[in-house]
Amino acid sequence: MSMEGKAVAMFLRPLASLLVARNIAPEPIFSQFGISLADTRNSEAMVDTTKSYALLDEVERLLDDPSLGINMARESEYSTFGGLGLALSAGGSLLSVLQRIVRFHRLISNVVNLELDIEADRVAIRFVPNDGFKPHHQGIQFVMASLVRMVRIRIDAKLNPIEVHAPAISELFLDRMSRYFRVKVQAADHFTLVFARHAVNAELQSSEPQMAAMLDATLSERLAQQEKGSLVIQLSLWVEGQLPEGEPSLTDAAEQFHMSVRSLQRRLTEEDLTWQKLLERTRRTLVERHLRIPGTSVTQLAFLLGFSDVSAFSRAFKKWYGVSPSQFNKPSE
Repeated sequence: MSMEGKAVAMFLRPLASLLVARNIAPEPIFSQFGISLADTRNSEAMVDTTKSYALLDEVERLLDDPSLGINMARESEYSTFGGLGLALSAGGSLLSVLQRIVRFHRLISNVVNLELDIEADRVAIRFVPNDGFKPHHQGIQFVMASLVRMVRIRIDAKLNPIEVHAPAISELFLDRMSRYFRVKVQAADHFTLVFARHAVNAELQSSEPQMAAMLDATLSERLAQQEKGSLVIQLSLWVEGQLPEGEPSLTDAAEQFHMSVRSLQRRLTEEDLTWQKLLERTRRTLVERHLRIPGTSVTQLAFLLGFSDVSAFSRAFKKWYGVSPSQFNKPSE
């Protein structure tokens, strides 16, 4: 049986924002294709690409906009890309950011494979369709434009790719991309961004190397979970729902999943986990999701994560990330 195309629903949040900016209510259009707007604010929600592609086609037609993906990028934030977006926001060199994207992109979509070619004078990131999938041209345009937008904001407003390749969807499609990327886009059978080798050594402004390393570790764990398809994912999702009521126990979880405590402990051991490690991992996932939402307070986070008080949350946070919650600020755009 063939694998279904999936992508994080948060990819579509900038599309909803763009529709609002154009004085068009997004809810009826999203609902028409069976997509919930609420899911676009949930970093764990995935959407079938058959639905998202049909939605993108409809909005592209409705707005008559061959640069739809570029305009979506102008509405996007780091959180649009879930935990990977937070890791990117922590910065480092442009090369390290590209390496992070290639390493962890499977957390946000299974439609393409990303390849990074590093040569003496150039570095290329290539978007190659997975077998049986054809990525939506506006979806890839959105990802590429978001990456270049970050480069211009965090490194240099005048830093552009030296080459861009894209399928010749239409002359207007290629022309709009050429204008945005400030280099003539070359028609090809795949999408590629190429940067000068010296440019990728540049550091993103307000980089947090220690934070980036810690988030990398978290993403590595999450990727391992996803690819194992283990019971851990189901447990984590259940724990997320329980934490606002207080920290759930191993016994609670065993009852929920119709297992004995000993059996559940054995299953966790097989995944190199304990119940406390699972709780900590789940809480870190929630931190990444909620901390950068405007207006979210430390007190609210402590409640959402099931801590008995704010000081306990602050101690745990500093243990995970090396800084206090108040120091974990979103880099300005």
